[in-house]
Amino acid sequence: MKFFKKLKNLFVKKRSYYPEEKGTDGEGKKAVSNKSGLKRFNYSYDGTIGGNNCSYDLRYENGVPVLRYESMEHPDYGEMKTEIGEDVVDTLNNIYLNLRIAEWNGYSKYNPEVCDGEGFSLSMGFNDGKSLSASGTNAFPPGYGAFCAAMERVLEPIRDRMLERERQKKIEEGLHGRLESILACFKQKGASGDDDYFFMIMNKGLRKRNYEIRVDADSGDFFPAGKTSICREVPDEYTALDKVYELIEKYDLIKWYDYDETAPDYGDREWFQLSLGFDDGLSINAMGSEPPENYDAFRADFLRVMADAAEKVKELPKEQ
Repeated sequence: MKFFKKLKNLFVKKRSYYPEEKGTDGEGKKAVSNKSGLKRFNYSYDGTIGGNNCSYDLRYENGVPVLRYESMEHPDYGEMKTEIGEDVVDTLNNIYLNLRIAEWNGYSKYNPEVCDGEGFSLSMGFNDGKSLSASGTNAFPPGYGAFCAAMERVLEPIRDRMLERERQKKIEEGLHGRLESILACFKQKGASGDDDYFFMIMNKGLRKRNYEIRVDADSGDFFPAGKTSICREVPDEYTALDKVYELIEKYDLIKWYDYDETAPDYGDREWFQLSLGFDDGLSINAMGSEPPENYDAFRADFLRVMADAAEKVKELPKEQ
């Protein structure tokens, strides 16, 4: 589900859930919309604990409108920016006018009964020098869901283009560090089968028990049919990270950087998640039910490597 759709679902009826909101409601029905034209737009979302904090900032630079975007979900990209057309500015201004956002000016509310949740901040500047501001923490003004949906329609395509641009930059930079950790999950659903694989393996010292696998394989294709579970400390030579790195290079997995695609028939597809951590700070993260390029070949080779490594780990002396 797209980010702004999440916001709409979360907030469209939020006020009825939390009746103990405190603060000020803003100008309300008496507000008069500013028709001088939009000059500046800043919106930020705070997901508090574990949320996707992000911000949009639109302002003119040398007479050209520029949109900046930053997200906690993509810290490796930092602040992104791109020039946009006047039509985007006009669309945001129409959202302000059509949804009567002027009524929000001065809105500042919070709910002291909620320890976690969501918050927002909105600031708009106009050509006549006047401005609007509104903010809330677990409290949201009327029409907030419609506002988020309208923003999605205009800002999401621009945001996605910026994200893809930065993703391609990371791919072009390639691999430079040494693989030091892997997290891999393969969970079959529906018609795809019943196998379930989980691997969390890293160099010794990064975690006390640096080797953990949980396999429930009905097929018996790679691991023995049934359940296999190992969680213990192992020397680095038993992690098979060197062999996994060879597969990363063989199948050019840098192209999977930041991959996240869901198949229409996801209920009958295998879901996978892969996180590859390198000692230079690079992390390749990919997930979804729509397989990326070379997925089947990589998966088969990876599971063979993991199965061989597991047999060797089983031969190690028991931990004291």
